[in-house]
Amino acid sequence: MSSPSLKPQSEGLVIIQRGSTESSPVSRALFILFRALDLPLQYAILSSRSLGAPLINALGGTAILPPAGGHVYSLGLETNTGVGLGLSPQRAILFGMAVGTFLRQSHWVVAISQEPMTPVAAGIVSVVETVYNSLNMLLYTNAATSVLSYAATHGDETRLPIQTLVGVALYVLGMAIEWGSEMQRMNFKRDARNKDRVYTRGLFGLARHINYGGYVLWRAGFATAAAGWVWGLVVGGFLTFDFVKRAIPELDEYCGKTYAQAWTQYKRAVPYQLFPFVL
Repeated sequence: MSSPSLKPQSEGLVIIQRGSTESSPVSRALFILFRALDLPLQYAILSSRSLGAPLINALGGTAILPPAGGHVYSLGLETNTGVGLGLSPQRAILFGMAVGTFLRQSHWVVAISQEPMTPVAAGIVSVVETVYNSLNMLLYTNAATSVLSYAATHGDETRLPIQTLVGVALYVLGMAIEWGSEMQRMNFKRDARNKDRVYTRGLFGLARHINYGGYVLWRAGFATAAAGWVWGLVVGGFLTFDFVKRAIPELDEYCGKTYAQAWTQYKRAVPYQLFPFVL
C-alpha cells in the first residue's frame, strides 16, 4: 500500500511496482528535485513578482496583487524591512502548505516507500502535485475565486477568513493521519516477525486505506484555504471518487492475491475504505 501521491499502475504505465523492493536512488533523487522546484514556483505566484497575474488577466480575470505601500509581511509578522518571505499572513500560510507537501512527500520517498519508481513516474507524479498546488495559488490570487471574496475583510490579508482556518485544520489533520498511519505501518513491516503479514492495527484498524483518506483531507484543506468551500469540495470529491473507483480496487486486487484469506478477514473486520464510519 503506497502513498496516495504515487498511485497504482493504470493503462500500462507503472507508477508503483508492487511487491518489488529493488533500489531506485536516481528516481527518488529526481522526485525530490522535481518537488523542490515546485517551491520557487509557488512563491513566485504569491509574492510581489505575481507570476500568475499575466495569466489571470489574459483569461479575463482580475489578479489580486500583494499588499503595497511599503509594508510587507514575513511569516505573518508585519515589517518595514522586507526581510524574510515578504508575504502576508494568508499568503504565508498557503506557501507553508506547499512546503509541508514537499517535506511530507520527500520523507515518504526516502524513508517509507519500499517499492521502486521509474524516472518517468517521478516526473509524472511531481507534475501532478505541482498542478494541484499551482491551481490553489492561482485561484487565490484571482479576485473572482479567491477565498478573500468570501470573507468580510474587503481584501484585508492581515485577517484570516473562516475558510482559511478550517482549511488549515483539515490540512493538519490530514497530514497527521497520512503521515502517522504510514509510519505505524512502516514500523510494523520492519519487524522481521511480521513478514508477509497484513498490518491491521493503529490507524489502519479504523479504515483499510486511511492514508488515502488523510491525503484527501489535507488536499481538500489546502484547496479550501486558497479558494473557499466550493473548490475544497471539488478537490476532495474528485480525489475520493478517484480512490474509490480506481486506486483502491487496484490495490485491493493486489492485496487479495498477496495476503489471500488474511486480506479477506481484514476487509470483514474493517469495512471502511477511506474514512472511519463514513466510507
